[in-house]
Amino acid sequence: MKTTLLSLLLCPLLCAPAAVAIDAQDVLDAVVDYARKAMYPQAPIPLEKAVAGLVFIGGMADEWTGIMHHVANHTPWLPIDGEQLRAYHHWHMGDAENFDLAADKLAERLQAFRTINPTAPLVLVGHSLGASTALQAAARLDGKPGGPVYLVTLDPVDRLTNPTRPKCVTWWGNSYIVNSQDPRDIIPQVGGRWNACKEADVNICMDGRTRDDYGYYYQHGGAMSMFFCKGDAAQSLYLQLCDQVRKARR
Repeated sequence: MKTTLLSLLLCPLLCAPAAVAIDAQDVLDAVVDYARKAMYPQAPIPLEKAVAGLVFIGGMADEWTGIMHHVANHTPWLPIDGEQLRAYHHWHMGDAENFDLAADKLAERLQAFRTINPTAPLVLVGHSLGASTALQAAARLDGKPGGPVYLVTLDPVDRLTNPTRPKCVTWWGNSYIVNSQDPRDIIPQVGGRWNACKEADVNICMDGRTRDDYGYYYQHGGAMSMFFCKGDAAQSLYLQLCDQVRKARR
């Protein structure tokens, strides 16, 4: 008989003696913890020698939807020679109760990579609430030794954070959605979209009434489109990022 995930989760409930009280919250926490580990688990950046590091930070519920996990797996390496490293994180770094702590944890890992690779460029690509985590982690690198930091924010969301440019950021590219036709986009709207960021080097507007290069309407969950399609710009954020990295290497 084939064992299913549901049966494994329910077995302790069905087999427990009647006298044993089962805390529903404990069961829910166990299911959520399992889902986070089994669906799209975090993959911290390896602390090894490299010529560059790319770090992708997902938005709310990315551990189940895998939006930025998908982007990370489909992003080509930067146009420079040598070994490059890649990482994927959830916006909360596994601790949804404390946003500041999440940014602290990410910054610690990023600085550890920079210590080993003092001249290597570090690229932070964040989507939705993950974009805010990326920006706040970058701000914590200010004043610390290391190579250039490139920041990419994809339809960033966070009503409680002022999108101020960190001093360590060499280049900041931002894309944002307007006129979305997807009813689910009420969630980022309520959460507090940043839209165009005054201190970003590039702002690309993507109109939800138009289709991307893949044939889909632009919308908040389309992080691939926001990174690889050009919206109202001449080039996508990814191509502009590559141009910036090339210029810095000359």
